[in-house]
Amino acid sequence: MAYRVLSRRYRPKVFEDLLGQPHVTRTLSNAIAEERTGHAYLFTGPRGVGKTTAARLFAKALNCAKGPTATPCNNCSSCLEIDESRSMDVYEIDGASNTGVDNIREIKSNVQYPPSRDRYKIYIIDEVHMLSQGAFNALLKTLEEPPEHVIFIFATTEPHKVPLTIQSRCQRFDFRKLRNSMVMQSIAAIAGKEGITIDDESKEVITRYAQGSLRDAQSLLEQAISYSGKTIKHEEIYKSLGILERDVIVKAVSAMAHHDVAEAALAAREVDARGYDPKRFIEELLSALRDIYLLAMSLDELVELPDAEVLAFKKISSSFTQDDLLHLMNAVSKGVELIIRSTQPAIALEIVLIKAASLKPLLPIDQILSDLKKFKSSIDQTAGSFMHEKPVGSPVPGKGMSDDGPNAGAKAADSGRIGAVREGTPDGFIEHVYQKNGPLAAELGEANISIEKNSEVNIFIKEHGKNSVTDLEKNRELIRQFVKEYFGMQYDVILHKDAQPENNKEIIKDDQKLNKLLDVFGAKIIKKM
Repeated sequence: MAYRVLSRRYRPKVFEDLLGQPHVTRTLSNAIAEERTGHAYLFTGPRGVGKTTAARLFAKALNCAKGPTATPCNNCSSCLEIDESRSMDVYEIDGASNTGVDNIREIKSNVQYPPSRDRYKIYIIDEVHMLSQGAFNALLKTLEEPPEHVIFIFATTEPHKVPLTIQSRCQRFDFRKLRNSMVMQSIAAIAGKEGITIDDESKEVITRYAQGSLRDAQSLLEQAISYSGKTIKHEEIYKSLGILERDVIVKAVSAMAHHDVAEAALAAREVDARGYDPKRFIEELLSALRDIYLLAMSLDELVELPDAEVLAFKKISSSFTQDDLLHLMNAVSKGVELIIRSTQPAIALEIVLIKAASLKPLLPIDQILSDLKKFKSSIDQTAGSFMHEKPVGSPVPGKGMSDDGPNAGAKAADSGRIGAVREGTPDGFIEHVYQKNGPLAAELGEANISIEKNSEVNIFIKEHGKNSVTDLEKNRELIRQFVKEYFGMQYDVILHKDAQPENNKEIIKDDQKLNKLLDVFGAKIIKKM
């Protein structure tokens, strides 16, 4: 007898054997018991979770010689023929290869005839979403008012592609992915019946890569048996299935945690060197980040991983905040599309991993708001200290001036300075000069002035100023006189043929708060107002 693959040999025989779909099996069993069966059903869900199997079980339950019954005998001709896909009254049609209007017209002409032997003529159309629009239109009328002896069962992995006009005429059942624990138990049971010894890590690897599909898990188990024989060890499971070891995933995530760009690039190169699909790797990486996020939130019960991986991921999770992980998952998820569209997916993967490792940690919003408040307070205080000053280069009469003219104002100002050393500002000094010598004040207005406390006055002359160098050199003694008048003591006056000081902080030497702002932001003074 020809060899039958595991997925066929261990196909459920009754509803209670169907894993992970109790909402489906209970509803169908009750409908049979109460004689409330419909004429059209739509089974949706991911691959390998039992949609077509459930359709066959339903067909057996309806056509069993002892039925209709929720527990078919599996011994009568009808049950045996349905199990072997050779029943004359149960038609299994592949929607992907029978997409045209002519195929549906053939069904329409056949439904008028009664079943050859059984109670119902049942049409199971797999991947029904592959039918053309014309085929769906041709099916509509028959589906709405079929003969009493006809039942349609549609199965699809993409229900959104099935027209609503078809869906509205069906009872819909959504099948769920199987939990890893269910898949692992099934793998262990099959291995036991087959006399196969398999360690726990190998079962975990098969379960993880099946992604909730029992049929995929059975196919992977069969492949591992072909490679390893009666004893399957975890040292060989990755080679036998062509699967990338998890240490590369851990390496990539660790590189992101430590912002190690070089390590991230090496992880991408290792994926390429081992011939692994970049798209599959980035999907596994995204799943790993999701598990790390759940562990960081202490939701361990939602993570289905081996204990060793849980420990490794918990350690890595301590390097991230929850916001950082969300930011990282968003960046990696965008990388999936980039890799799919790229003509060089290996390079695209390297770019995605390097970008992810380069992401800077996010600051908590509370800290950002607090820093902004402190910054605003510092700016307000700094701005307040300069509000009474006028811009350099725009000298105007000072407070001491009166209607009697600039000289009267100068005398009043000077009388307040007699016998005292005063704190002065560059703009205040230019104001004083303006009252005595307008042209010279204009020249000084084009210069940058630095006042060293109780020491010297530095004047940095702009090279582009008209005759500024010559005029200020010529008027050095006059400037020294004005300095003595304004500050109440003799300062050294030093002229520099530069636009401004090399160190911006000399302009504001006594302003500690503003200097601190320059240090924090790495800023320079462009113009002092």
